[in-house]
Amino acid sequence: MNIKPGIQLLEEVEGAGEEAKSGDTVEVRLNGWLNGGKQIQSNYTETVRLGSRSLIPGIEYAIEGMKMHGKRKVKISPHLGYKERGVEGLIPSNAVLIYEIEILAVK
Repeated sequence: MNIKPGIQLLEEVEGAGEEAKSGDTVEVRLNGWLNGGKQIQSNYTETVRLGSRSLIPGIEYAIEGMKMHGKRKVKISPHLGYKERGVEGLIPSNAVLIYEIEILAVK
């Protein structure tokens, strides 16, 4: 498995089938926290085409190579998250993020 610099793999459950790659459409479930433990996203599901930039880069990069029903817990550096802009009232500037990602479907 090859994850880009700025993403640290904390845990992984491999899953089965073909690996998700750029251009594939995947349905994912996301749970996210600030590095200090405050939850910022809970059981959020979305269907996205990898490479479309509809998710922050750190999440998209972490999804690549995952398989159906696979799970990854990753730590994402600010430059692959919300950078200095953050999200007002939710994510501070230059926040390190922790995400649990589960692949529900690869299409």
